[in-house]
Amino acid sequence: MSVVEVTKYIGEGEHQTPLTLKRSNETGYFLLKPFLPLLQRLVDTNGEGDATIDDVNNTEIAVQQEDRLLSKYGILVDTDESNEKWITGEKAFELMQMLDILHLFKEEFESQPRNGDNEHSPMDADGVDTTLATHYSPDGTGTDDDTRPTGSHSGENNTEQPRDGPHKRVNNELGMNLEAQRELGSPLKRLRLDKHSPQDETMGSFAPADVKPVEVASSSRTITTFDHDMDSAVLTVPLSIKRTKSPPVVSDNNQRMKLEAFLQRLLFPEVQDLSSTSHDTHHMSFESLLHEVDLTFPDVPLNLNVPVDEHGNTPLHWLASIANLEVVKQLVKNGSDRFLGDNIGESALVKAVKSVNNYDSGTFEELLDYLYPCLILEDTMNRTILHHIVITSGMTGCSSAAKYYLDIFMGWIVKKQSRPIEGAGTDSILDTLDLKWVIANMLNAPDSNGDTCLNIASRLGNVAIVDALLDYGADPYVANKSGLRPVDFGAGTSKLLSNGISSTAANHITDSAVSSGVGEAKIPDTMSLIEDMQSLLNTVSKDYNTEVKDHQEKLDKLHKDLNMYREMLATCRDRLAHAKQLQDEHALLKEQLANIKKGIQDEEENFRQESKQLGISADDDSGADWDSSEFDADEPFRVDFIYDILENKLANEYGGNIEKLLDAESIDTVLKQVRSSFLQNGDDKLETMLPPSFLLKARINAYKKNDERLNSTIDGIKQNQSALESKFRRVLCLCLKVDEDKVDGMLDGLLQAISSEDPQDVDTEEMQDFLKKHAV
Repeated sequence: MSVVEVTKYIGEGEHQTPLTLKRSNETGYFLLKPFLPLLQRLVDTNGEGDATIDDVNNTEIAVQQEDRLLSKYGILVDTDESNEKWITGEKAFELMQMLDILHLFKEEFESQPRNGDNEHSPMDADGVDTTLATHYSPDGTGTDDDTRPTGSHSGENNTEQPRDGPHKRVNNELGMNLEAQRELGSPLKRLRLDKHSPQDETMGSFAPADVKPVEVASSSRTITTFDHDMDSAVLTVPLSIKRTKSPPVVSDNNQRMKLEAFLQRLLFPEVQDLSSTSHDTHHMSFESLLHEVDLTFPDVPLNLNVPVDEHGNTPLHWLASIANLEVVKQLVKNGSDRFLGDNIGESALVKAVKSVNNYDSGTFEELLDYLYPCLILEDTMNRTILHHIVITSGMTGCSSAAKYYLDIFMGWIVKKQSRPIEGAGTDSILDTLDLKWVIANMLNAPDSNGDTCLNIASRLGNVAIVDALLDYGADPYVANKSGLRPVDFGAGTSKLLSNGISSTAANHITDSAVSSGVGEAKIPDTMSLIEDMQSLLNTVSKDYNTEVKDHQEKLDKLHKDLNMYREMLATCRDRLAHAKQLQDEHALLKEQLANIKKGIQDEEENFRQESKQLGISADDDSGADWDSSEFDADEPFRVDFIYDILENKLANEYGGNIEKLLDAESIDTVLKQVRSSFLQNGDDKLETMLPPSFLLKARINAYKKNDERLNSTIDGIKQNQSALESKFRRVLCLCLKVDEDKVDGMLDGLLQAISSEDPQDVDTEEMQDFLKKHAV
């Protein structure tokens, strides 16, 4: 891109600073950056104090300050591939004139013709670029060639501005000229002409170098029809405005998960990894992604009509809003329902006109080729697409976009009849939807408040939209439910002036009509009109005060109810907290009880296993009282009466020598003596005094096991003792250098020799070294 740089010194005396301005020869655009410090200094100087800038070209302006400056001075910028911001030549010369530096750069830039220009640059006598020279009004209202306003409110005085004067009126909202708004197509997306084709100065000076060519919609483009959402409930005869379908309620969360995964993979392929494969997905087709998501969720159908947010918006709503035309086409082709609305009944096309994305990208006309069924829909407030276009014009920074949407919409309706149509059979919407149908069914259709689109546009004060609607045939005398008409806001009152008919001429026409008897011209009664307006205002004021009072009473009652419910809520929360505490305690006790029961079961199982090892069966111990102290398993086992007999016999007959007792007495002898002692009247009481047989057997088995364990322990000790003795014998054999079988005979002498030695004289270190060397 060829750029012309011009450097001049600004300021006075010692405070002069070099300023370099850059202009593109291809587009005539100026680099924005050098203007920002000067504009900031101008704002600061008019504000709280002087602001000095040592080097204008190297002064950085914060992003927030830059946004404020662009908004304050109505500057529209275009960004190139290197993120540099450029402004139109007209705006640049306007800023230079405002900053009082135009005289420094005027001759330099006039002497530098742009590519494709004639010998002289198209500038007027004041150095202002007239390539896009158009008069502007402060409220965004344009003027035509003879400087008369295209539209104004009733009662306003319109003064003419000289065409060759230096003061260009600027649209404070977007900095766009009104004629560009009236043309079909987004003024931000012009077709950049080929270098070898004839140059159009207006188009060439407007299109930035970094904007890609956009094909202008023509009647040769085919409209493709689809019948998957065309049901009989919608396509009634004759065709009329229909309410949008309510968003579907999807209870299957798997469908929502599959749709979200598909959209994430489709819109953000670089960060999503839906499957385990690692192939590149940046260039995968729509059908490939459908197949891949079906493999991931094989048993779940892909429902493209599932709402994706809490407002009931479907994917078609979102993608139409962000002007993603290619994905919108694919969604419509694959079954998205175009008649669905969100929670308040707004269709996907309404979402498209409520943002400027389709205006910036110039995609609205092609979007209509796929979403045209939405043109016959209205939301829950009975507002059509025309209502929403007009409402968009009242949003900040959206007036040009709304005018673009309106013109594209009406142009599409007109050109549709000559365009080829292909697809799924006939389409009654396309067959019926023409300019006559739009005027009859949409242009003057009221919403739930009784407002037509012209009524809303008149209240918003958008003159361009009002004039366009009047040109299309909107009726300025249709009143809403409050009795207000568009003409009450000045809509249509400027048509006579804009058509070149003065008030004097209008009165002359009226007088002529009266004198000729064609009709009666009634002179309006001004005083009566003022009295009626005053009465209306008084009535409105009384109604307003009454409504305010009613609403205040309702508000007080609501506050009282709110406080009561707050107290109830606090009480319920306390009860809930107490209930949760009791629930936690109950759960803890239940867990402890379960642990105790499990412990009892484990102990019972252990007891059964031990009883089984001791020879006690379940039948034997079923009648035993294990809680009695009589069967304490930890006490030394003895039968008292037998113990007493043996103790007396040991003490009296054997002098306490148990060995003699064991040698002299046998078990049978002792048993006979015991039986004879308890044999009375022929009854043997011994059976009743002895412990149960299973307990005695268990004792015997326990003693046997203890004997076995003790014997095993003794055998182990003996083995260890024998191994230890062998090791010591081996040590002595090595120390004394004698045979191992002679060590036992030398132990006594060796022990006597060692005991006679002084322990202090024994060389223990030498002995330790010896033991380490001969360790076994």
